[in-house]
Amino acid sequence: MKYIQARGIEEDEWYYFEIDRKGTAYRQIVVTGENSCQISTAPDFMLSDQEVTMYDGDVEIDAEAFERIWRQATEPNRAPWKITKQQYAPGNRVSGAIAMFYPQGIIIRINEQTYAVTDDEELRKRTPWNFLYPDYRIEGTVTGYDEKNFWLVLEDCVISGEKI
Repeated sequence: MKYIQARGIEEDEWYYFEIDRKGTAYRQIVVTGENSCQISTAPDFMLSDQEVTMYDGDVEIDAEAFERIWRQATEPNRAPWKITKQQYAPGNRVSGAIAMFYPQGIIIRINEQTYAVTDDEELRKRTPWNFLYPDYRIEGTVTGYDEKNFWLVLEDCVISGEKI
């Protein structure tokens, strides 16, 4: 992965990206002023859907610098995340609605505070294309946790064809 710091349009606006070799953003932070930020996970889901390229003035930063900023930006999510992990143990079967598609996979809204991710490749092979849209019910088994993004990790998912 590569990490970029880029100045935003506004004077006090900074963008931080974690991108792969193709320029696909996996995590993003937008810092405005001293106390305001938006992140690529809940509650903001602010993630570039375009290839990220470097422009004049942008700089590559190391992973440690990005992780430090990420920890700061996601601090409010840590306490609720601990509670979520207690409520959804590995092996639990859960259901929710497709929220969006990310490079990491399908993001599933379990409830207003809880999100999950599942790999979409296998699901796409066995699911009619017209069910692969936001708000369709999806059910899966919790197999672990994405600690960086505060998501449950689901496997063995099935889309019912029912909208929530």
